[in-house]
Amino acid sequence: MGRTILIEGIMENATELNRKLANIIANWIDNKDAKFTTTIKNPLYEFKLIYCGSRDGINNNSFKNKCNGRLPSLVLIKAKKSNKIFGGYSSIGFSSLGDQCLIENNIRYYYSSDNFIFSFENSEDIQNMKIGRVINKSKAILETRDGCGFNFGWGSFCMDNQAFQINNRNNYKNILKSNLAGTIDEIEAFIVTKQ
Repeated sequence: MGRTILIEGIMENATELNRKLANIIANWIDNKDAKFTTTIKNPLYEFKLIYCGSRDGINNNSFKNKCNGRLPSLVLIKAKKSNKIFGGYSSIGFSSLGDQCLIENNIRYYYSSDNFIFSFENSEDIQNMKIGRVINKSKAILETRDGCGFNFGWGSFCMDNQAFQINNRNNYKNILKSNLAGTIDEIEAFIVTKQ
């Protein structure tokens, strides 16, 4: 059975605050204000851990093997030498996305109107969070067979082995003032199921 809170290396186990962060992400999934509250004993979503970098290896192949499928998914990254947490939600998963796609220059893009990327200053910060919803819905997720572990909108937020990038492209609303490249300290991915 999956856990109903964000867990382990990125967000320490079962604190009230972590449940608040999980509640914020659930609200964003439902297009509600981040401050909308639900009862913590009756969570809106189950977040089932399917990939943990420190356990499974931080690389593209490991991520793709564990996160293969078309299920709604959440990814969280803690940057090395920082407390900052970056994440993304995909209503269509990250890989094996099927045949309905837009192909440009041999790159496959997949449609979603529900995807978003986000950042928190740290796992205890619920004030300085930023969310960037998908703008170019036909390019919500990019998939290449031997490319990035995941790729939100051609580099808006992507994993390339132990590195991650956030770029100000036109596919998602910007969550940073400038582009950022960093090293992954920990990464977790979850299947998201509505309760």
